[in-house]
Amino acid sequence: MQTPEFDVVVVGLGAMGAATLYQLAKRGVKVAGIDRFAPPHDQGSSHGDTRITRQAVGEGAAYVPLAIRAQQIWRELEAQQDAPLFEQCGVLVMTSSATPGGQDGAPDFTENTLALARQFGIEHEVLDAAQIRQRFPQFAPIHDSALGYFEPGGGYVRPERCIDAQLTLARQLGATLITGETVLDIDSTPDRVQVTSQNRRISAAQVVVCAGMWSSQLLGAPFDKLLRVCRQTLYWYQLAEPLIFPEHSPSFIVHGASDEQTCYGFPP
Repeated sequence: MQTPEFDVVVVGLGAMGAATLYQLAKRGVKVAGIDRFAPPHDQGSSHGDTRITRQAVGEGAAYVPLAIRAQQIWRELEAQQDAPLFEQCGVLVMTSSATPGGQDGAPDFTENTLALARQFGIEHEVLDAAQIRQRFPQFAPIHDSALGYFEPGGGYVRPERCIDAQLTLARQLGATLITGETVLDIDSTPDRVQVTSQNRRISAAQVVVCAGMWSSQLLGAPFDKLLRVCRQTLYWYQLAEPLIFPEHSPSFIVHGASDEQTCYGFPP
């Protein structure tokens, strides 16, 4: 049986893989995507209904151009699919602690977010504790020294809808999708890469592995020591006081003095 030939094979079709497959197909690349499950699914880090998105990403400046471009892509996808993907409800980032400052000597997350917003010219507001309480009464318990960053252009995306939209468009653009098959081996030669699953072997000029933590099982050393699959349990709570939430509530990130005092969430 002849081995199918592609320019690129994308292994794993979660948030990263679906976006990679779609962008390659959009550029006219002969591309195939393969996933051990049937995305969107509940077996990877892209599972769930909501993910916070904001342009001033306090984790580091390298993410900011990617986040800005991603929000543009969500709007492009919405226009093509006629489906809501990006809810622009704003994002409120706060440091609320009796001892303000970063953990273990690290820069304060909110201060870092503010610095990035100024550096990249991102629309935002700086709020003190009184202003936060006035505009967002659900956060009345914050400490008097709290510092807030509000980004009106942020909000949240629907990850599973985004994956489905990009896979649908990639298929329409000629991409080959293979689901329900686990990649067992990736073998590279000077000219090509062979991707082997339970039912087939595929040849490509390049392979992009987007399997997240599952990559450790596939790629072996050194990834088997660097990556491990972990389960994250998420909780949804019924609101004890729903009336304190304004009609237009933002997604939020609260940084306290420790990991135990740090949380994030979404509008009800």
